[in-house]
Amino acid sequence: MESRAHAIIAGLFTVLLGIGVVLAALWFSREDYANVTYVLESKHSVSGLNPQAPVRLRGVPIGKVQSIEFDEEDTRLILITILVKGGSRITRGTTAQLGAQGITGTSYVMLEDDGRKPEFLPPSTDKASRISVKLALFDAIANSGQEILLQVHKVAKQIEVLLSEPNQTQLVGALASLQKASDRIATLAQSIEPGAKSLPALAEDTRQMMASANGVLREMAPALQEAKTTLAGLDKLAREYAQRAETLDRVAKSAEQIGGATQGVAGAVAGDIAPRMNALLDELARNSRNLDRLLSELNEQPAGLVFGRTPGRPGPGEKDFTPPAKGR
Repeated sequence: MESRAHAIIAGLFTVLLGIGVVLAALWFSREDYANVTYVLESKHSVSGLNPQAPVRLRGVPIGKVQSIEFDEEDTRLILITILVKGGSRITRGTTAQLGAQGITGTSYVMLEDDGRKPEFLPPSTDKASRISVKLALFDAIANSGQEILLQVHKVAKQIEVLLSEPNQTQLVGALASLQKASDRIATLAQSIEPGAKSLPALAEDTRQMMASANGVLREMAPALQEAKTTLAGLDKLAREYAQRAETLDRVAKSAEQIGGATQGVAGAVAGDIAPRMNALLDELARNSRNLDRLLSELNEQPAGLVFGRTPGRPGPGEKDFTPPAKGR
């Protein structure tokens, strides 16, 4: 009887244990019924990403990584299957990127949405519904670092060439020449300094000299005006003597004509020679009187040759005429 009771208890325990295992399995697997599946497509390395890695949408955990495998059609592509909560707002503009979790070296999936394509993306494993994975931040930094190292190596080579022994010799020579030029400039500045200090006094002397020259010019103005008047009188006198010279020239020509006429008297037969002779004699007499008058004027007023003829006293009816005083 006692053995039977033990068997019943053991059977009940076994049944209850089985029910607990089933309930626990249902408990741990119940979230699979509420999750949906998406596929990520990556052309880059997914180092540090493992199954069961977290999946976050704009920093909020929404699921886990289910599997990581190569695409059978194109082995360059890596397919990452993720399980996310149903109802997660994943649109056609959503992109994925791998992020690092602390210092452990493991990665997780970050989903970002820029809002350019707000249409909802239905859960699917089709190729048209795959979400692209962008280059991870650390991978971009590593690529940039490699390029930076190449540039640094190139710059180091150029610096090595620049600091070669021939270039160092030329650089030292250039610095020595620059030092000599600086010394010369300093010496020149010292020699120029006394002259620069005397410039204000020189400028003051120049101003005084200009002021004196201005006063001299003002004093010379009346003399210049008088010289101008004298030149005008000389010009007038020159014109008068030119006219008188023309008169003398005419007299000389008349004398020549008289001489020619005298030489041809013996052979002249025409009856008009005597009138011409009379006209020539009259003109000669007139010119002789003018010449006598000119010589008389020069004898009376020799200064007129330089200062011009002295104007005569105005007669009655002329300007500035002054009648003679009575009793004279």
